[in-house]
Amino acid sequence: MDKLLSTDMVQTQKKADDWQAVAKMSGSLLLEKDLIEEKYIEAMIKAVEEHGMYIVIAPGIALFHARPEQGVKETGLSLITLKGGVNFGVADKDPVYLAFALAAKDKTSHLNLLSNLSKVLQDQAVVEKLKQALDEKTLVDVLNQKLKEETK
Repeated sequence: MDKLLSTDMVQTQKKADDWQAVAKMSGSLLLEKDLIEEKYIEAMIKAVEEHGMYIVIAPGIALFHARPEQGVKETGLSLITLKGGVNFGVADKDPVYLAFALAAKDKTSHLNLLSNLSKVLQDQAVVEKLKQALDEKTLVDVLNQKLKEETK
């Protein structure tokens, strides 16, 4: 995960009007690194429109993704923190403050990444630090420190 989530794959304290804008912001980081094609961002949005807000995986946390064949070139992960949060319409989990976008090039290569990420996000103190991080370096440092603890 530390190789995938670097300071150029995160943005802090962004403002957005709705979940679609959040999807576009988090997806654009993957697009800028040429990890996905533009159509992948639209596929992430369409998946939510078709299947509902299953992407809100925990209170305050969303994980956008779509199928590998919908435009993934390489596996990657981005993170946007949302200043003030954005309501996604999930009463017991709104507002969302942390929005990840995952691009998985196949059905299995990202499973270890997701396992490690879920361990990190179970620590509420870490989640609070991520929400409050004011710059990209702090955000990545908090994640990497917790990841190192989890993988010892």
